[in-house]
Amino acid sequence: MNPANPSLLQLPLAAPLSGWGVIHVSGADAETFLHGQLTNDLLHLPADGAQWSAYCSPRGRMLAGFLVWRDGDGGFHMASDRALIPALIKRLRMFVLRAKVVIDDASGPSGVACHAGDASTAPMQVVRVGDAATIGLAPVNGIARAISLGLPAGSDSGSGDTGWALLMIHAGEFWITAATQEQFVPQMVNFDAIGGLNFKKGCYPGQEVVARAHYRGAVKRRMYLAHVDAPASPGQPLFASDLNGQESGLIANAAPAPQGGSDVLAVLPIQSRLGADVRLGGTEGPLLTFGSLPYALPEAA
Repeated sequence: MNPANPSLLQLPLAAPLSGWGVIHVSGADAETFLHGQLTNDLLHLPADGAQWSAYCSPRGRMLAGFLVWRDGDGGFHMASDRALIPALIKRLRMFVLRAKVVIDDASGPSGVACHAGDASTAPMQVVRVGDAATIGLAPVNGIARAISLGLPAGSDSGSGDTGWALLMIHAGEFWITAATQEQFVPQMVNFDAIGGLNFKKGCYPGQEVVARAHYRGAVKRRMYLAHVDAPASPGQPLFASDLNGQESGLIANAAPAPQGGSDVLAVLPIQSRLGADVRLGGTEGPLLTFGSLPYALPEAA
């Protein structure tokens, strides 16, 4: 069974994202500070623009993947997995030194809300109404998507996390959780394909590793969309038939599929994806069936 068309979800979707949180970075040096920490170019981010960006360890492994946008007052908001935010703030503060930067948890009690099926904001554009902001994301199979900070979620009183996770999986957008921190160089989870890397900007933690993988053609693993007829969760191991029973990859993200089982983003060696059976949890585990991502990978473009 192939990955489900996310249009099988009940749409439109308008609900809180309890799993999302937001870091706010402000102060006179906020822009230059963040530009030196993240993998993308913040100096040229438009006032009404947003972008994906990774935050890496010195080994080039991702500690977080952020959706970043300007706050309209010289600072930035960065959305990430809510459970990771306290540790991320603590780590970022270690590098402030004498810079005029304030880093706070801006998640608030209402947090972030998702909107799908009736969103009208253009992808990676920010629309502000007072203190609230709506950030558009790329549509998935014709389904418009946006998140909002400071706006009510709408009439849906439940959580939107499961439905939104499924939409992100079909968009090929990797979301780091505690189970996958420091597992992946950004290219392994296609951050270069979704505009989360800038190879012409200055240094940032892990920049040498990320750049070497890009310029020397050393990206040997990629992230793919797949379905498995079983429950799945981030960090679960994958086994490919071409590697003699050895663990060959990991589940990056997973969500229950409307038709049963799970739709997943799976990180695998490129050769295993092309010519092997891939199974979840062991060599005799459930078989993954692969679908198509909505973007081309750089080496295949």
